[in-house]
Amino acid sequence: MKRVALFGIGPEANGIVQEFLSLYLPTVQIDSIFFNDSKVWGIQVAPNIVIERPSDIIHHHFDMLIICAVPSYVKAVMALLTEKLGIEEQKIVTYYEWLRFNVGIHKIDWEGVYNESDILDRLKQCGTLNDLEQYYYNEPHREMIKYLHYFEVYDRHFNKYRNTDCVVVEIGICKGGSLQMWKNYFGKNAEIIGIDIDESTLAFAEDQITVEIGSQSDQDFWKKFKEKYPRVDILIDDGGHTMRQQIVTFEEMFDHIAEDGVYLCEDMHSSYWGRFGGGYKNPTSYIEYTKNFIDYINAWYTPEINENNPYTNSMHSLHYYDSMLVIEKRKMYRSACITTGNMS
Repeated sequence: MKRVALFGIGPEANGIVQEFLSLYLPTVQIDSIFFNDSKVWGIQVAPNIVIERPSDIIHHHFDMLIICAVPSYVKAVMALLTEKLGIEEQKIVTYYEWLRFNVGIHKIDWEGVYNESDILDRLKQCGTLNDLEQYYYNEPHREMIKYLHYFEVYDRHFNKYRNTDCVVVEIGICKGGSLQMWKNYFGKNAEIIGIDIDESTLAFAEDQITVEIGSQSDQDFWKKFKEKYPRVDILIDDGGHTMRQQIVTFEEMFDHIAEDGVYLCEDMHSSYWGRFGGGYKNPTSYIEYTKNFIDYINAWYTPEINENNPYTNSMHSLHYYDSMLVIEKRKMYRSACITTGNMS
């Protein structure tokens, strides 16, 4: 875990700290906060963290010092830190440099970015948004929380289903915003089905949108679901993110997805978190479980894998992204290598 210190935040420290932790947990720990104003020294902004005077820096050990001051003060702060307090320059970074994260294919100006609102403002105006992003950033809808790089992945794999009579299932409804987004994206002929354990989500049903209540780790629920919905073209697992939930969902539903359909599981970083039943290289994590799929799609080339398993004949391709796996289905057969051209 990287230990960081923040320099240059005063009265607004609470908001910045909470935003910082929401973006970077569990890989970053705030060691300390410094501000060059005696009126805020000693103010507690988080458990075990108070705002300290700049001269206290020498008593702390951190991996990186992040300057949160406004641009006009950055040069002066850099001089103070390096020349007067002896901080190594390679351990100092401005907040807008540190804040950079994956926003998909988009190029935005990170200068002067100091919070999530700044990033959203730049994305809204960047001119390269796909239709899902345009809806997410600029259109009115119910609350929705998505990692920003997901939209490129969605559009890449779902675009071919737009304006068709596709059946789209999403596990995990939350506030209902994504159900509205899928309805808008796939068009008036699509059927959108949301699944959640919270009965209050029934309120989000509307034209083209159906809500089913049940647990994704309940095999009996899936049996009844498949009887009620004999066809599913796209399944999106954005549910509880535990290892059992993801594995049961895959095992119960993958075969039920249409022969040329798409399975997508997101927020797979939970495979690295113990509270979800995961852990790095934990053999019971969902990521470790899915690594077997690589062998399945190559089963034709070794007698050690029975090629008549349920997956070798139906998995066309595996697409791993940051926190996501997309499996595109297709009826598969053994490949052949055939020579052509002048063989003299």
